[in-house]
Amino acid sequence: MGLHDSEPLLNGPMIGHLFKTAVISEWVKAFYHRGEKPELFYWRSKTGLEIDLLIDRNARLFPLETKASATLIPGHAKALNKWRELVGEEAAKGVIIANINEPLEVSGCRAISWKYAL
Repeated sequence: MGLHDSEPLLNGPMIGHLFKTAVISEWVKAFYHRGEKPELFYWRSKTGLEIDLLIDRNARLFPLETKASATLIPGHAKALNKWRELVGEEAAKGVIIANINEPLEVSGCRAISWKYAL
């Protein structure tokens, strides 16, 4: 399969799900590579907000949201901010992993390139 054969997949409606799966898979691999059991979770509110990945490290949860988009908007941080509001002061600041080139802030959350997360 050549690069041109994958273009419909990369631009298709499933890219967000594929991107999320790739990011989570890399975290699972990283844990197993260190000989650790992956302590990975997700969160969904009663109103439908969700966080793609919560990483439990040293009894602290670190929330990650994945976005295949190269254009981030404040709404992309809505679930992360709601989760932090519910958890309180001890909540780790959320991170958005996206198809961007440079780190940036989105509604109080740090967004980084997928290149640094995979």
